[in-house]
Amino acid sequence: MKIGIINTNEPETVWNAFRFGTTSLLMEHEVKVFLPGKGVESENIKDKKFNVQEQIGLRNE
Repeated sequence: MKIGIINTNEPETVWNAFRFGTTSLLMEHEVKVFLPGKGVESENIKDKKFNVQEQIGLRNE
């Protein structure tokens, strides 16, 4: 099992954390992500270089 705790809304850090999680899922690991503090803002991060929403699996419209 992989556990991630994301306690920031800094685009590169959040992007890397979710990238690690999605890679772990592809390797058939169980993944749990906890979003305390500013981490709860993860799905609202908009950054041209680090597409956090794509890593999370949200559609950009």
